[in-house]
Amino acid sequence: MSTRKKGNDEKPTAGHRRAGRPVSPRKRAEEPEEVPPASFSRMEIEQQMADLSKLMADQDFENVDEAKDFLRNLLEDNDGKIPHRQPETAAEKAQELIFEAIDAPDRRARKLIKDALKLDPDCVDAYILLGEMADSLPDAIAEFRKAVAAGERSLGADVFEEDRGAFWGMIETRPYMRALRSLATSVWNYGEVDEAVQLYQEILSLNPGDNQGVRYALLDALLLLRRHDEAAELLDQFDDSMANWAYNEALLLFRTEGRSENAIEALETALEVNEFVPDYLLGYEPMPDPDEIPDFISFGDETEAISYVFGAFPLWAATPGAQYWLSEYAE
Repeated sequence: MSTRKKGNDEKPTAGHRRAGRPVSPRKRAEEPEEVPPASFSRMEIEQQMADLSKLMADQDFENVDEAKDFLRNLLEDNDGKIPHRQPETAAEKAQELIFEAIDAPDRRARKLIKDALKLDPDCVDAYILLGEMADSLPDAIAEFRKAVAAGERSLGADVFEEDRGAFWGMIETRPYMRALRSLATSVWNYGEVDEAVQLYQEILSLNPGDNQGVRYALLDALLLLRRHDEAAELLDQFDDSMANWAYNEALLLFRTEGRSENAIEALETALEVNEFVPDYLLGYEPMPDPDEIPDFISFGDETEAISYVFGAFPLWAATPGAQYWLSEYAE
């Protein structure tokens, strides 16, 4: 594949936390500095976007130029930052507590989450945090289901009908999108692959641009279930230069066409995308323990290869002749 589609701000990039890979729920760290900084930056940006949305809504611009001038002056007067507006509604106050909880030690975070749910029983991010703090996968799944249900109640049926396809562009729908992804990755880990596929497909229906990068896990799942027609449709939906996309496309073609010219061309492209994948996929290099799988990947290097093989090895191993075919072209 050639280039990835633009506008996907949660997809893996060089030095970015890998997206779409199912991970088990973790216990929250007792000290705030233990929490991954990447989580903070995304939430801080979202908080600033919410602040900016409220500030802009209070203005009465006659044209786009006035809006641009307002924003430019606002940033100049506040050292390049969006000034924080105090929350007004119960839901806004609850969300404010959740922003604070993300950066809090465990005991303090639980207190903030409890207070947030008193203010807004449908605070989606509160349930997401409880899921991330859960001691077991079933407990996490239960909290993520609550988060999804809360999002459906708070958004209302009309939003799903009128704004389907544009959910990531709306601040008010992002917590729901996070809830769907958290639930999907958790049920995948629990072995409920069919439900995971349904959830990933719903995420893509709500946000076809796939800012959350769920297509990688979805493609793995479709190949695992041998739903090859759907996998082919998904591959056609995105131009993507990740190793996951390139190698899985080659594997799909080998499954459906054997040693065809198309399959060979796809494999040669995959080898150009990341030359290290065969070393790990064929066992020439040992895979690290699961808890040592890199959280951050860079295009074309060993971190990307390890990340891909960690999830895709069963797909290749379950395809007779695929690894031998790979070894012939990887020499």
